[in-house]
Amino acid sequence: MKRKLFLLVQAFLATMMTSVYAQTFSADKIYTIVCKPDLNTFMQDNGTGALLLGAESAGTLWTFEPTENADCYYVKNVKTGNYIQDCPDSEVPATMGTEPVEYYIKGDASGGQAGKNFYRMTSTDRTPKDFSAGTIGLNRHGDNKWVQGFASVSGANQWSVWCIREVEKVQKESLSSPYTGTTVQEGIVYLYNVESGKWLQNNDRFNPELTTQYWTTRAELGDWGFDVKLVAQEDGGYQIDPNYINNHSINDFNLYLDTNQPVTSWKFTPKNIAGISNAYSIVAEKATLGSDVNGYLRGADLGATTWQVVTRDERIQYAQQNATAENPIDMTFLVPNPDLSNNNERAAWTVNRDGGNEGWNDNIRYNRNFWASGFNSLDVSQTEIDIPNGIYQVCFSLMYSPTALGDVNIDDYNAYKTNGEETVYLVGYANGETIKARSIYSVEGTSGVTNQHQKQVGDYFFPGGPNQVNGSMAIGNYQTEPLTVTVTDGKLSLGVKSIEGCPTTAYIGFNGIKLNYVGTAEENTVSVSVTDAGYATFVAPGYIEEIPEGVIAYAAQVAEGYVHLEPTNAIPEGVAVVLKAAEGTYTMPINPTPADLVLVNDLKAATDAVVTNGTQYILAKQDAGIGFYKATSGTTIAAGKGYLVITGADVKAFYPFAEEETAINSLTPALSEGNGAIYNVAGQRVSKLQKGINIVGGKKVLR
Repeated sequence: MKRKLFLLVQAFLATMMTSVYAQTFSADKIYTIVCKPDLNTFMQDNGTGALLLGAESAGTLWTFEPTENADCYYVKNVKTGNYIQDCPDSEVPATMGTEPVEYYIKGDASGGQAGKNFYRMTSTDRTPKDFSAGTIGLNRHGDNKWVQGFASVSGANQWSVWCIREVEKVQKESLSSPYTGTTVQEGIVYLYNVESGKWLQNNDRFNPELTTQYWTTRAELGDWGFDVKLVAQEDGGYQIDPNYINNHSINDFNLYLDTNQPVTSWKFTPKNIAGISNAYSIVAEKATLGSDVNGYLRGADLGATTWQVVTRDERIQYAQQNATAENPIDMTFLVPNPDLSNNNERAAWTVNRDGGNEGWNDNIRYNRNFWASGFNSLDVSQTEIDIPNGIYQVCFSLMYSPTALGDVNIDDYNAYKTNGEETVYLVGYANGETIKARSIYSVEGTSGVTNQHQKQVGDYFFPGGPNQVNGSMAIGNYQTEPLTVTVTDGKLSLGVKSIEGCPTTAYIGFNGIKLNYVGTAEENTVSVSVTDAGYATFVAPGYIEEIPEGVIAYAAQVAEGYVHLEPTNAIPEGVAVVLKAAEGTYTMPINPTPADLVLVNDLKAATDAVVTNGTQYILAKQDAGIGFYKATSGTTIAAGKGYLVITGADVKAFYPFAEEETAINSLTPALSEGNGAIYNVAGQRVSKLQKGINIVGGKKVLR
């Protein structure tokens, strides 16, 4: 009886272990296999016959083909089509081959890692194979370059534990692109990935899937995209020259831009996709250019491998036809090396420094910045960049500290909190326009964060070294507000510089720029017509900072039966105002920079046509004068006009407008009798004072 009970308990425990640790890998999904102690060490097959380890590449993607045995799979490399062969004896290198070999894969719960995709792997021809004492499994060799056989016992030797993670494919039912593209040919072009909506460029993005980030010299997808030179090869493919040092070729093994490996030939194969013209896949011997579901560049087909070859002229034309003040278009690609990438032969930044020190920090791999300290004067610039005429916004990633980073202190912090940008002696500039850098004290960390802000000052933390400045900038800190600049001669000069008063103790960090196109001067204005009535309502389509001479703008407030008009010297986007001016048409510039401006205003903005329902009052000129009159129900208020909404009282009109030189203080219901007459707020004569507001002798009386 005891023997039978023991067997039942043993069977139950075995069932429980299977349910806890079993993992169903899908044959139609793609995975990476990474060593647990170093999650940047990927298992890979490079076609050499050996099972290797290294950085993520086209050879690091795998499929798991289920066998008829529980938790058993054939492990196949996506790129080569080869399978992991029999698990070798201890310290013998593992190999790849064309024949499938069954592997038993068991979840590993050691070290509290249950549920985090950690597993042990061994071929089913080994005895034992359940990861009990004596089991040999796949293991990371000590030099971190190849896989070997070694002891793999549950709860021991973490170098025999592997993290298996799914790489999600992109699945889109239909595709669209704003670009026409062109046929592939030699020349300078840009490569646009249709599925992700991003451009091929150097890496400047943090990838949350990676423990150790890629360098700025790896190809990646991004918002701006750099130009590449396509050079025809004898095999019908093209060299993709990214204009980086060394072999001038995007490498198909790991997608780096500056290696000394042989030039890669990429085949551009036409794709027939509805709605997408000039679509291609881009494939080389060791990689397929494509995007994963998160918009990161991968060297394999993950469902996002549609590319268009786009010319500079088409990119510019698209921006000119579609950019507005409300929806500017990224044209950072017009500035050579805008993010200060390493080994970029477009490095057109010129540094003029008097005294002190300077350098380039790329210890945050995907980010590189310029720093300088102890200088008498400093200017980092690019001059006369060829660029289409129009209005642009330039954002600088730019930090200023009045002292060395190790000397940030509470007195300077308090001075900044009191005086703001007046304590900053560094500016970004473009074609004569300037904007102050961000003070180191403008970003207050509430706790210390490695490689961001670790220097405590009072209750806050700030960058205490170059790596921390770099890391803080890498996550978007120290961005200036957009600087608006107008280009009229096809040239843009921009940069950063110290200004008079800059102390020699100052430290600066510069992390590059972003350039947005807003449109032309003509496109960024709005015109409004004022009739002989001398008044009009107007809804600002963007921020109006400059009101033309001879025009007065008012916000309207309804209170106690009166409409009070308050003058304003600026108009926020989407806000309705009353304009007072002589008859004529007036043009106002739209400022692309949004305003932090709020008007106390009861005027409603008709952004679309409004059908009235008896509660709306519109500005009109009638026999009694100019005023806000109740609109007839069912009529339409045109888009771009302002109106009042008043409910709960049968007020027919607010009029007339006062004839004042500089301002209108109130609109009062009209009176038609002498001083002894009594009127309600609707302008109706009454025989005696009513409850509420009355008008007697032209004055408000509250009963």
